[in-house]
Amino acid sequence: MTSNTSTGAGPSGAGRAGGGAPTREPARAQLPEGIREVSVDQYLHLMLERDPWTPRPLTPEETVLIRHQCVRLLASYLRQEAYNKVLKTRIVKTAEERERHIADIREREGHAVKTYIAYQLIYWRTFRIHDLPMEILSNIIRYVVWSAPSPPIGIRWRLQLTWVSRYLRHAAISDPTLWNAVWFRDNPPFERSLAFVERSGISPLDLRINDTEARKFTDEEVCALLKALTPHLHHIRMLIILLDNWEPILSVLKWLSDYGKEADRSLIMERFEIHRTGNPYIWPGTVYRGARFDPVNHTVSLYSLFGGKYVPELKSFTMNGVYIDWANTPSLENLTTLDLRRIPLELCPSLPRFRQILCSSPMLTKLSLDGAGPASNPTGINNYPAINLPHLQTLVLANFAAPFSKSIVSHFTAPNVKDLTIMNFRGFNYGPFYEFMIGRFRKIKLLTLYTTNCPIDILPTVIKWLDSMPLLAYARLAALEHDILQAFLFDPETMEVHPSLTPEMRKTFGIVEDLAFSKLTAPSKEALEDKDRAPRLVNPRLNVLEVQNIRPEAFAKFIGARKLCGIPVKKTYMAKNMLADFDANLLRYIRENIDGLMIVDMGAKTQEEEELLNEP
Repeated sequence: MTSNTSTGAGPSGAGRAGGGAPTREPARAQLPEGIREVSVDQYLHLMLERDPWTPRPLTPEETVLIRHQCVRLLASYLRQEAYNKVLKTRIVKTAEERERHIADIREREGHAVKTYIAYQLIYWRTFRIHDLPMEILSNIIRYVVWSAPSPPIGIRWRLQLTWVSRYLRHAAISDPTLWNAVWFRDNPPFERSLAFVERSGISPLDLRINDTEARKFTDEEVCALLKALTPHLHHIRMLIILLDNWEPILSVLKWLSDYGKEADRSLIMERFEIHRTGNPYIWPGTVYRGARFDPVNHTVSLYSLFGGKYVPELKSFTMNGVYIDWANTPSLENLTTLDLRRIPLELCPSLPRFRQILCSSPMLTKLSLDGAGPASNPTGINNYPAINLPHLQTLVLANFAAPFSKSIVSHFTAPNVKDLTIMNFRGFNYGPFYEFMIGRFRKIKLLTLYTTNCPIDILPTVIKWLDSMPLLAYARLAALEHDILQAFLFDPETMEVHPSLTPEMRKTFGIVEDLAFSKLTAPSKEALEDKDRAPRLVNPRLNVLEVQNIRPEAFAKFIGARKLCGIPVKKTYMAKNMLADFDANLLRYIRENIDGLMIVDMGAKTQEEEELLNEP
C-alpha cells in the first residue's frame, strides 16, 4: 500500500446517506504514524488534485492506452472483491487472530476502493458522449438536473451543463423542459431567471418569486418583473409568490385581474399560491399602532382572482395573509388543495361562499385552515348540513379560538382523513372541540400536535379522542409538555394510568389521576370489574415519532413510559438542534428505549410518512 491514507468502506457503501444516531462500533487499532484515515469522497478529491484532467480530444494511441488501463484496473478490482468475500468467511479462533483478521479485511477493502476509484477516474475520459443521439443525451441531462437535492443546486447544475462544451450547451438549451421551473433567487432585474423563462419556450412554466428579509423587493421592481412575464402568463402552470410588503402583493393581484379581464388567451394555471410574509397585523385601510395604513400608489386593494374569469385547470389554491374578492372569483371550484392562512375574520369568505367552495370541490384532498376560514358566527352551526368530502386525506387546523374550532369542523365530514394537524390550540377551553372530534376521523394514521396544551378538566376528553384513532402510527410532536403527553399513557377503558407505570414514574412525570368524568368519558364498568382483563393503552399502533422543541426530560420520560407499558417507540426523528440539548445520560437512556434515533431536517417527509399516506 503506497498511499499514506486508509479508507474504510467499499464502493457499495460509498453513497450511503446516514441520518440515524451513531451506532457503537468495535474499537479500532491505532493507525501507524504517518497514516491517516479519510473518507471515500476525501480520497477521490485527493486523487483529482494529484492527477488533474483537462477535457480534450484524445489521440488514437491515448484512447487505446486508457482502455487498456481500464481493463486492467477493473479486472484487478473484481479479483480483490472476490478475494475479500472469501476472506470474510474465514473462521478465526483467538481474539488476537480476530483482531489481525479484521485489520486485514479493512486494509484489503481500502485497496479495492482505491482501485475502483482509479478505474472511475479514467474510464469517463474515453466515453463517447458526443456520439450519443440527441434524444438520449437530453434524457440523461434531465436525470441530472431533476435529481438535484435542492433548488439552488439545480440552478447551478443547469448553468454548468451549458459551460462544458458546445454540444452539451446546444443539447441543454434546446430542451425547454430543463428551464421551465424557475425560482427567482437572483436580484432585480432578474436577468438569469428571465433568461431561463425565455429558454423554456412555450412549455408550461412553474415559477416561484420571493424576496428575503435581507432583500425585500420594491413595488417598482416587482412591476417591471410582471411586465416581462406578461407574454408568458398564458402558459404559467404554477405560480408561487412570497413577498413582504403590501404594495408588490397588490401589484401581483392587479396584474392577474387585468390579464383575466383584457387578454384573449386562456390561462392554464393549476397551482396558485400567494404569501404575504410581512407583519400579519397590517391591513389596507386599518389603523396599526395609531397610524392608518394605506398602500402607496394603490387606491384599490380588493381584486377578484383572474379578473373574475373562470380557470378550470386551477386545482391548488393558497392564500396567506392576503384577501381577494371571494364572491366574484369563480375559479375556486374543483379544487384538490385549499389552504387559507392568517386572514382576519371580516376579510375571509362568507360562510355561504366557503361552503360553496367545499361543495364544488368533491375531490378535495387537502384542507388547511390556519387562522382563516368562513366569516360566520360560531354559534350558528346547527343550521347547515355537513358537506361530505370523501377524498380528503390531509386536514390542518391552526390558530382558532375555541368556539370557532368546533364550528369549522362541523361544516364537513371527511371519513378518509389520514393526516391531521392541530396547532396552537392553547390557553382556552377546547374541551367541546375535542369532544366533537371523538370518532369523527377514525382512519387517522399521522397526527401532528404543535403548541397544544391539555388542562386537567379536558384530559379525559383528550384520552377518548386519541383512542378514537386506532390506526394512528406516526405522531409529530412539537412544543408540548407533560400535560398532553400523559394522555398517551392511559387505559382508555378504565380511564386509569397504565398499571405498568410505577408510582415513582407517575410522580416524576406529573401524571394526574384524580379526574372528573362526563357521561361520554366515564370509565367502563365492565373493564373496571374484570380483574382478568389485560390493560390497554391509547394508540397501540403508535411506534414512530417526529419531535422538536420538547424538553429533553419530558421526552425521555415519555418514551420510557411507553416502553414500560409494552408498546415502545421504535423510531424517532429528531431535529439536530434538539439533540444538542440532551446530556450524555439522557441520550444514553433514549437509545436504550428506542431502536432507531434518526437526525433529520424538520419539514422533510420521512419514509414512514410517505408509506402511511400511500397506504390504501
